[in-house]
Amino acid sequence: MKKIVFLFVLLLAGCGISKPSTFYHLQAASQDVVISQKNITVGIDEVIVPKYADRPQMVMQEADSSELKISEFNRWAEPLSYAISRILADDMSLYMPKATIKPKTYISENFDYTISVEISKFDITLNQQVALDSWWTIFKNGNIIYQGRSRFSEPVDDNLNNVVKAQSQLINQMAEQIALKLTKL
Repeated sequence: MKKIVFLFVLLLAGCGISKPSTFYHLQAASQDVVISQKNITVGIDEVIVPKYADRPQMVMQEADSSELKISEFNRWAEPLSYAISRILADDMSLYMPKATIKPKTYISENFDYTISVEISKFDITLNQQVALDSWWTIFKNGNIIYQGRSRFSEPVDDNLNNVVKAQSQLINQMAEQIALKLTKL
């Protein structure tokens, strides 16, 4: 009897084999466009991402619909909020090579400026576009000195590698906006 149960369990396990997941990660830009040579320190606070998108699975929106599709087998390699914070810091460092820019990891870290980002939209609509809508705030000594908004979109096809590249480009465009503002402060 035990052998039959064991074989039955093995048979069920074999039927449950599914397609392996594919993991994606955002990538920093590779351009060498210097906006500023300021020697400052900038900490990127945690980036707030909409709850529907801040999950391991990639979330896609149907065209002309409010319906979302959660792609079980297409996943982010790291939490999306952390990935955006890291890529934002990397991209800003390209624009400001003498600045020290990094995600803020400890409360006791001191920076000349701190950036807080709240993303209200980071949507994927296959065969149409990816879109980013975010509010960002620059702090100095705990006080707000500037608030800005970034709204960008890029056309995409249905290839997820291209989609992630386009999303990385949106973060790069936001990084450029923030870096430009920091140079004027």
